[in-house]
Amino acid sequence: MIKLTFSDGSVRQFAKTGDYTRITVEPVKGADKVVAKTSIPISDVHEIWVNSLTPGPEKRNLPWVFESDSGAHRNFPFIAALNTAGLNRGSFGSTNLQDDTRIRYEVNQELGTYDITCTITLCDETENFDLILDCRNIQWQQSLADWRNALNLPEYSYPAATRDPVYCTWYAVHGAVTQDFVEKTCPIAKELGFTTLIVDDGWCYDDMKRVSPETIVTWYEMIGDWEISTKKFPDFRNHVKRIQDSGMKYMVWVAPHLWGFKSKLYQDNPGMTINKPIEGYDKMDVNKADFAPLVKKLRALAADYKLDGLKIDFIDIVPPSIDTPNARATEKLVADLTGALKEDNPEALIEFRQSYSTPATLKYATQFRAGDVPFNWYANFGRIVELRLGIGNLAPVHADPAYWPFGETSENVARHMMAMLAAVPMISMDLTRLTDTEKRIIRYYIDMYNEHRELINHGNWHFLFGVSDIAAGIVENEKERMVIVVDHGRLNECLADDGKPTWVLNLSSQILPVKGENTVDAECNAFDGEFIPVAGSAVIR
Repeated sequence: MIKLTFSDGSVRQFAKTGDYTRITVEPVKGADKVVAKTSIPISDVHEIWVNSLTPGPEKRNLPWVFESDSGAHRNFPFIAALNTAGLNRGSFGSTNLQDDTRIRYEVNQELGTYDITCTITLCDETENFDLILDCRNIQWQQSLADWRNALNLPEYSYPAATRDPVYCTWYAVHGAVTQDFVEKTCPIAKELGFTTLIVDDGWCYDDMKRVSPETIVTWYEMIGDWEISTKKFPDFRNHVKRIQDSGMKYMVWVAPHLWGFKSKLYQDNPGMTINKPIEGYDKMDVNKADFAPLVKKLRALAADYKLDGLKIDFIDIVPPSIDTPNARATEKLVADLTGALKEDNPEALIEFRQSYSTPATLKYATQFRAGDVPFNWYANFGRIVELRLGIGNLAPVHADPAYWPFGETSENVARHMMAMLAAVPMISMDLTRLTDTEKRIIRYYIDMYNEHRELINHGNWHFLFGVSDIAAGIVENEKERMVIVVDHGRLNECLADDGKPTWVLNLSSQILPVKGENTVDAECNAFDGEFIPVAGSAVIR
């Protein structure tokens, strides 16, 4: 039974229909919430999965209570209970992506069930939506894919440049980015195969700073006015044109929800923020603030300097709330801003970060990036996997920029690059300081990405999980297959004797026993000493 209780007191009940129940919810006029209650047996349930930045199942054991909040601007309304074989044992989802939603799984010891409560806020704009309880004995990834298919999303088109490798300034220099740094770096980036530039935080204030425990406490205090720092970029208009003339797209970072305490925006708009000061800023109250002037300012920034697009950050900074709904207002800001950018430039590039890279935002951004994981190639791969699970093959998925300490081993540099081949590669090193060996490694894997970009971006991905984390990723099409292996013991599950060329990338710490008539680097382990251009990869034909 699925029971619906509306905030006006009306109740509706629906019988479960076998292992797959899908009901349509018609909002009741005057009700601002609906609560759905149902349950699933805990039998053969070992893990809970929810969309998050954490690779693999969110919990390694059964939580007594687990909640997930979502809205148009953060996460999505779907949770799966599964066993150690990855089989679905009870997933629950809503096709209402816009409204603030909370799904709660709570153990009922007496009955041996997970009692599921889904609370959804309602408003005048809320249309009919479906709730889906899926207890079919199928792989949980298929249950997630079927929920996504139930959304009936249109097929969006994205500019060709969204599949091109990206160079980002953030990890390389943080807020100490300058015109001189960019102009010295971009020729190297272009030579290595990167054709889009993102100038990250730092372009709109004069302070030269790097992130540290001392600087982070006031880091965003100047954010909000979105004026070019002429101290750092004395000739910004011509500078942008020079970079573009060299063959690179030019994007800059913005964060419309962050209002720094020292910004004119904050001073001129008292009472328009959520007063929870952190790192030198308050969060814009989307339910109060008039964000039209802010949209106009950012639109003018892109148009006046003929930028190729914006990296729009921190859209999710105010989390969804069933008590104080903010998802629809946030979506309005996002829709207005991205719509204006695309109206001025149909090929505009718009990057969103992971927690708001969801089925709800596919129509707004053009590229969707894994969450921040400097130094950590393993987590980068895991976050790419989580992102692909959420949005499937519907849109361009980008890696978080690879960043490693200077002096890192060739083996680990190659692992950073291999891990990113599950997505569009991005890097954020100070390229002027790279060794020749590092450059050869980067160039080799960017060439590999370009050779297989059709497979990586448009092939069919599926993933293997271990007891605790991601074990492997496999993508294939009619012509070829690529396998990225973390757990060497799962290699055989990734291969098929079908004559299809299979590229194997080894992220494990073990030699992979890959054999074949035309195998390149059969041990996937050519890391020792001088870099060999096939390090870490093998092809089986």
